[in-house]
Amino acid sequence: MILHDTASIVVEKENKVLLVKRATRPEKGYWTVPGGHVDAGETFRQAAQREAIEEVGGVTIEGSQMMSFIHDADICHRHKAHVFRGNVTGKIIAGSDAADFGWFSLNEMKKMDITHYTKKILNKLCEEKA
Repeated sequence: MILHDTASIVVEKENKVLLVKRATRPEKGYWTVPGGHVDAGETFRQAAQREAIEEVGGVTIEGSQMMSFIHDADICHRHKAHVFRGNVTGKIIAGSDAADFGWFSLNEMKKMDITHYTKKILNKLCEEKA
């Protein structure tokens, strides 16, 4: 079994969440929070910040880790996801790994193709708002 660490960032503004549309496999064409694999020598926080800049540009992590969980990425391959919160600090653009980006409410996302692991993050947001 392979287990990789990943790191992501959740950015909320005016009751909407910043999502990127995946441009590559796995789950190409599905929407997710900005994030990706942790590189050797990086902390989870550094990886989340780097991935966010690569995918959407002007966002910065704020505070401590929001959550972590393990999810299936493929057969015999799992990811341990480390999720942080962030804020917009500059221009938002679709970067190299993102086919598009947008701001969406939780209700709008119910009708969208969302990656399986992003649903876990969004459900955490729903719990917090309940």
